[in-house]
Amino acid sequence: MTAVQQPAATASRPAVRQRIDWIDTAKGLCMILVIVGHTLPYGNLMRNFIFSFHMPAFFFLTGYTARRPDTWQGFARRVRKDFVALIVPVLGVVQVFNVLLNFFLSDDRSLTNLWDIARYNAITLFWASGNPADGIPSCGMPWFLFALFWGKLIWELLGLLFPKGDFAVSFIVMLFGAYIGQVQYLPQCLDVAMVVVMYLTLGQLFRQHQALLDRYRVPLFLAMLIPWAWCCQQGIYIELASRTYSNYILCASISVCGIWIFCQLCRELNANNTLRPALSFLGRHSLWLFFVHHMDVFTSAIWQKDRLLFTLPCRIGWDILLSLLLLGCWRLLRTGWRRLTAK
Repeated sequence: MTAVQQPAATASRPAVRQRIDWIDTAKGLCMILVIVGHTLPYGNLMRNFIFSFHMPAFFFLTGYTARRPDTWQGFARRVRKDFVALIVPVLGVVQVFNVLLNFFLSDDRSLTNLWDIARYNAITLFWASGNPADGIPSCGMPWFLFALFWGKLIWELLGLLFPKGDFAVSFIVMLFGAYIGQVQYLPQCLDVAMVVVMYLTLGQLFRQHQALLDRYRVPLFLAMLIPWAWCCQQGIYIELASRTYSNYILCASISVCGIWIFCQLCRELNANNTLRPALSFLGRHSLWLFFVHHMDVFTSAIWQKDRLLFTLPCRIGWDILLSLLLLGCWRLLRTGWRRLTAK
């Protein structure tokens, strides 16, 4: 792996940590796989492979690139930054957009109905569950952002409290979260966030030992490929959104195998000058594609076709096109606002 060289720090401008090219490529491809996985029917073999690693991979890649704060002041700043980056967009897009859209699509335009819709959406965001269960509503795909926010908060907190033993503590937290998820869903997807802590820790460990892992890259790839392929073919994999934790240790281990294989493929793919720019661009703006994909329930009439062979490219193309359109509008608005405030 070759990271981009960082510019030297100056007195007036501190050093800026550069992005890692293959990480952006991996995020872009993984986001496309999210769209594919949510289009394929249950039981489909390709869906099994995708679901075995796609959401854990995002958490792993976050841990790979993240730098945990070493002071409480830094921790507080990181929490505020993550809240603005992850939770505020959910409140704006999911709560406001969903409420208004559902209200205008409804036959009842009364204020009482508007209040009922807003209250129901607030409850879904309180639980932030990917799947409904026992009277707990589902907020859909934004569960991922809540799990990432709280998972990062717990992970960074553990780094401050246990600077030399965070792996063992992370493993215990993961097991506790997986157990709680089988008994009772926690608000804000906190039980899943505890499981996320281990993927963040593994991402950090993989980066720290990248040179050693690269030395045995081929044998590790082959050793992980066989059990991963067999388990996926048998339908044995983890689904974090639905708390599918049967054979948990096996499923979690298989997800790590899938992540490793996916990352190695993305590192090779990153050398392709044709695909890298597009995938890297999508990776850098994956949050836009994520939110557009979340709104597919309102746009299914556009991309839904009679045959899956046509539905998949239509859905991927539509999501990317709409994401680019919204991103372009946002940049124009931001540029216009800066010009107005500069006058």
